[in-house]
Amino acid sequence: MNLKFFAFLLVSASVFVGCASSKPVRPTTTADAYSNYDEDLSAVRPKYKEPTPAEAAKKPEVKRVLSDQPLHVNRKLDAVVDTIASKNRAIRFASGYRIQIYVGNIRKEADDARLFSYQNFPELNPYLVYNQPTYRVRIGDFMTRLEAERYLQQVRGRYESAVILAEKIDLKKSLLVK
Repeated sequence: MNLKFFAFLLVSASVFVGCASSKPVRPTTTADAYSNYDEDLSAVRPKYKEPTPAEAAKKPEVKRVLSDQPLHVNRKLDAVVDTIASKNRAIRFASGYRIQIYVGNIRKEADDARLFSYQNFPELNPYLVYNQPTYRVRIGDFMTRLEAERYLQQVRGRYESAVILAEKIDLKKSLLVK
């Protein structure tokens, strides 16, 4: 068995060696393939007339085309801008923030909180919300949380439990807050 296997191995090896090329194959890379490329493309290139010195010195004239209605685009654009502006003016409420300074069941304390807001922050509008039996006093109409946090630090001197709440705010009043 070993002799047959050895003979088979010898025959198959001689077949493989006989099939091998006597000329070594050199692997080509993409760079080698393009470095040997040589073709004359001058026959297919466009030919341009060389300008004379007088033509080269002359500046080309710019032709302006005026339409019959030169402002027709501006009129359409103005109409669109006016439409957008009127829609924006109609928007009265947006999402924003308010500071809640008081939550409790006693009406007098709620009124005191409103009075504190009127005296110390006249630019902020106080809102008294009553859901039986709880009074809530919220102040301000802030567009951003950052604006609300600036006032929150000042309010916490008196009302330590003051918090910022996300609510719908009146846009016209929010523009008055500085």
